[in-house]
Parts: sequence; structure tokens; C-alpha cells
Amino acid sequence: MTDPRSSLPGVPASLVDRAKNILLTPKTEWPRIDAETTTVSRLITGYAVLLAAIAPIAMLIGMFLTPYGSYITANIGFLIKILLVTYGISLGTVLILGFVIDALASTFGAAKNNVQAMKLAVYSGTAFWVAAVILILPGLWWLWLIGGVGYGGFLLWQGLPILMRVPADKVQGYAAAAIGIWAVLFIILQQVAWRIIWSGMVYGVM
Repeated sequence: MTDPRSSLPGVPASLVDRAKNILLTPKTEWPRIDAETTTVSRLITGYAVLLAAIAPIAMLIGMFLTPYGSYITANIGFLIKILLVTYGISLGTVLILGFVIDALASTFGAAKNNVQAMKLAVYSGTAFWVAAVILILPGLWWLWLIGGVGYGGFLLWQGLPILMRVPADKVQGYAAAAIGIWAVLFIILQQVAWRIIWSGMVYGVM
């Protein structure tokens, strides 16, 4: 059932409605997001930290599908480290993207605004977080990158001119820069995670 508040100007939609709407009807959802009054902390605590949990939950389920599942789950400390690092990648990649979008604003003639930039990153990140369900299937991190950043980048491209007031002739360049940095951030953090988690281990999840 649709939250009736989601149709009121300046009032955020519920988490489920927002996720569904931004994924399925971004053209109508971005103007609604643009009109909402919020803060960076609300965006993080009320939306980002919740959806970012999809990745470690999917990872945990996926562990039981591998031959090493019983070994890993029997080592609670190691298991917690895996889940925390996965959560850190899931949340950190998108939040850093928000700061990057704001930092790039003046370069592309956009209106610098940290709240609008974080809105853009967090709600575009919905696709990235939902795509993390692929981690249920071990060895498919690359699909998380392609599917999550791919569709998330499309959402970002659509939202840029609305939220950041970027000139039409600079939207593509701005979007390309942000999406490229997003992909690089993911790859770097994933490689760091590999070293932290799997150093000395023989386990083919990543």
C-alpha cells in the first residue's frame, strides 16, 4: 500500500515506496525527491544504513551455499569481519559518491549543495544496494558492479539536472565523471576487502 505522505510536497516517502518508485519510475520520483526537505544525517540513518544491509545479509546466505560455509560460520570472529567489511563496501561506496558529486558541482556549472548531492547518491544507490542480492550466489561480485553501478548510473544521470541544477550541455560529462568514480571506488574497496578478509584463506567467494 502506498504511503499517502509520499504524494505531499516536501514529505519523504516511506523507504519501501521510495525504493520501488526510484527504481521503476525515476522520471516522476526525482522531482518529488528534489522538493523534499531533509538532511544528510537523515538520508544516511533513515535510508542508506538500512538498504546497505542487503549486501552482508546476501553474503551470509551465500556462505551456506559453499563447501566452506560450515567452517566460516563456526568461526564467529572471522564471520563478523566478513559481514562488517561487506557492509562497509556497500554503505561507504555510495556515501563517498555523495561527497564526490558535491565536490564536482562547480566544475560542471552545477549548484553546490551537499544535501542534494547526497540525495542523488543515496537514491541512485538504491539500485546498487538491491543488486547486492546477487551475493547469495558465490563468485558473482562482478555482477554487483555491473548491475548496481550500471542501473544506478542511469538513475544518477536522470537525477543530475533536477537535483544539482547542472546545465543541459554538461549533464553527460558530470554523469560520466561521477559514474566512473563510483565504479573505481567499488573496485578499490572490493580489492581492499579481499586483502583484509581473504589473506591466507582459500575460499572462492570474490
